[in-house]
Amino acid sequence: MAEPTNTDATANAPSPKRRPAWVFPLVTLLFFVGLILAVEYSLEWFRPVKFRQPLPPIAENVWTHTIHRKSAEPGLKYELNPGARGSLRGADIAINSVGSRGAEVSKEKAKDTIRIVSMGASVGFGWTVKDDESYPARLEARLNARAAGTGTRYEVLNFGVGGYATRDEVAALETKALPLDPDLVIIDYHPNGPEAEPIQPLHQVFKETLWWERWNLLRAWAAMRREVGIKTHGGHQYFWLHSEDGPHWPEFLKAYDKAQRLCAERGLQVVIAGFPSYGKRVEWEPYPFAELIPKVRAAAETRGFTFVDILPVYKASGLKIPDIAVDDEHPGAVGLDLAAAELERVIWENHQQLLGRPAPTK
Repeated sequence: MAEPTNTDATANAPSPKRRPAWVFPLVTLLFFVGLILAVEYSLEWFRPVKFRQPLPPIAENVWTHTIHRKSAEPGLKYELNPGARGSLRGADIAINSVGSRGAEVSKEKAKDTIRIVSMGASVGFGWTVKDDESYPARLEARLNARAAGTGTRYEVLNFGVGGYATRDEVAALETKALPLDPDLVIIDYHPNGPEAEPIQPLHQVFKETLWWERWNLLRAWAAMRREVGIKTHGGHQYFWLHSEDGPHWPEFLKAYDKAQRLCAERGLQVVIAGFPSYGKRVEWEPYPFAELIPKVRAAAETRGFTFVDILPVYKASGLKIPDIAVDDEHPGAVGLDLAAAELERVIWENHQQLLGRPAPTK
């Protein structure tokens, strides 16, 4: 009998078992998932990413639990709490029943009253100053002193809310201020006004946490994208906020467009009160963000708004920055009164144009 050949033995041997086609992709996927989780938990344990990090529960305090509350109004995450009373940094704060800072006012405008609404953020609210030291309160006092004995009374309602961006201010204008039948609208501007991300402290307190904000890796990616935007646009966030190819400036212009439409429908004029940033400087010159002012002025004036630049007023006062500002971004009582004086001058000299009637006379 013939011996089987090697060829026959090989042909009759069982073929090796082949892995299913899905095994390699699955192993690769599990490897990358494990790697991502390892990096995520390493960041969480050793170096949490602070940018857009969800806040832990905040202990009850005057600023977040008394003065402010979560808002149900479209476009707003939070608002001033009507009827609230509190004291912060030595300043008493009263929120009236219509949701503006200051003394109680009637929703119905009284006869012979000119009502002005002032929309703003912490500068308008009056950070660190008393109710009657905010620039809307000082403007009201100054206008009424001018109109004394004429039978005309001015009201300036302070709808400034700390942390608001310009689009928040315009949302509050639509839902809170315009229903009160104003005769003139003031919207204040600060270089952080175009901010479209909810990074201000009060936004972080009141906003809902987005799913991706729970991941350190994704927050790190978002922070890196923002940092790249800042570095490629002048090295400061204010230049980035005003960049036409960034996400912030288009939102700012949309807010101005909305304000223009809302006010035009009611025959109202808009005044933009342009405030500077102060930083750690002592002298006014050189102002590092000077190139932003013409851009904002143009955005305002092309929409028919009146732009009032407060920086030249501060420069002409003879005071240095520490005499005006209480920190890097906020004027104190002296600076706010100087701003009110300039707004008073502009309103009085342009009374017919802005309010549709001549300035009152005795």
